Amino acid sequence: MGKEILEGCKVLLHTCGAVQPEEKVLVITDETSKEIGEAMYACASEYTDATLICTKDRTTHGEAPTACVAAAMAAADVIFSATTFSLYNTDARIEACKNGARYINMADYSLEMLKQGCLFTDWDQIRKVVDETAEKIVGKELRITTPAGTDFWTSIEGRHADVGYGTSIHKGEASSPPDAECAVGPADDTAKGILVIDGSIPLPGLGIIKEPIRLQVEKGYITKIEGGKEADILREALAAFNDPRVYLAAEVGFGLNPAASLSGRMLEDEGVYGTMHIGIGNNLAYGGSCNTPIHIDLIMKQPTCIVDDHYVYKDGELV
Repeated sequence: MGKEILEGCKVLLHTCGAVQPEEKVLVITDETSKEIGEAMYACASEYTDATLICTKDRTTHGEAPTACVAAAMAAADVIFSATTFSLYNTDARIEACKNGARYINMADYSLEMLKQGCLFTDWDQIRKVVDETAEKIVGKELRITTPAGTDFWTSIEGRHADVGYGTSIHKGEASSPPDAECAVGPADDTAKGILVIDGSIPLPGLGIIKEPIRLQVEKGYITKIEGGKEADILREALAAFNDPRVYLAAEVGFGLNPAASLSGRMLEDEGVYGTMHIGIGNNLAYGGSCNTPIHIDLIMKQPTCIVDDHYVYKDGELV
């Protein structure tokens, strides 16, 4: 393992995971992400008694792991999930954290992410910013506009703020470094307006968006997808799930990591400071009841966001 890769794994192990020598550490990986998983396992094994599980690739973000993997997650103190697609929005992850496990999501990592700056940031300061921002996004209604044409409104009444610190240092915490964010779920059937996606969409064939995609939202669901070739790819990808719940506006997220930049990879892109994202599909983590196995983030640049009568973001800067 190269020295630079080792340093990134150490940040995940000690800073993001706060792993102690006596803890049971589980590393989950799959065939596509095996090199990342093995690097994380090698690092963890030098410090504690770690277990590595390699499973078959899931087909999309939010798809449930096998029963064997879920059982191993339930028995672990700390879980590093170095898989191609994220297990964050799965019952297995949610139940493991309810049981006290700390979860670090490493979905769709590249070796470059272990070497470069997005992990090497001031995580203590980020935790403070996430908490401060989370207080601002609790309210009755939320509106987003962007220079690209987004004009989106939703009720958030009764919804809680979900925080992603990028670190999991307390029992039950789940994080997705280098992603640092806070998020809130739209109230049922209330989201409406236009979303123009000009940042990235972490799906095969998409990544960083070259031609903005225009989405119409009515009564909480995407009803129309317009644009060029990338819009066609998104339309076909969502239709292939054959599940109307994948069109649900499930999450409104705020990227808060100043060391992250758009790369086409989900965990870095959704955490980029100055961006916001709309998550679609599963909304269990955000106070909803939609249990579709799919959750996909759609990232927008330079947002202005108002909650009730105060700004959260203005032209991509926190207020």
